Amino acid sequence: MEKVLEFSDYDSPPIRSTLDAYYTYTDSGNVKNTLRAGKLDQYQTPDSTYSKISKGFELTFYDANAEFDGRLTAKNGYISGDNSMMIARDSVVFTNKEKETLHTEELFWYQDSAKVYTDKFVTIERADAVIYGKGLTSNQNFTNYVIKDVTGVINIEDEPEEQKEQ
Repeated sequence: MEKVLEFSDYDSPPIRSTLDAYYTYTDSGNVKNTLRAGKLDQYQTPDSTYSKISKGFELTFYDANAEFDGRLTAKNGYISGDNSMMIARDSVVFTNKEKETLHTEELFWYQDSAKVYTDKFVTIERADAVIYGKGLTSNQNFTNYVIKDVTGVINIEDEPEEQKEQ
């Protein structure tokens, strides 16, 4: 009976459920991002519409030349009805084209301002360092970011002697 009740939420059932969803978002014919989701449930209330993502998702960003610009993955998510905001939750991983990788538990993406934000603990893996912090603000392709409460070890190479003399 409990299994039946899990599927019988009469107060707010989804208006549409999609398994193994794949969406392509374009602007003026140019692909901006693609979304793959294990399960996407769309809801409608009298005052809003929204979608819940479960069973994992992958959001891939593309630049003006339709080349890879970043990838955001998580186990769960939420999308506002007008697609202006997404919340990625649970095992969030964001990788940029420079192969830097962000790990956190929650990340907000604001499509209209092309920004991402979190106030949760973050770990950023770079080729030369691992950086830790609590909170981050970045552009949507995770190439220009500010980390709050930073800790970590960063290796900085000395300038060659001939450059110091000039």
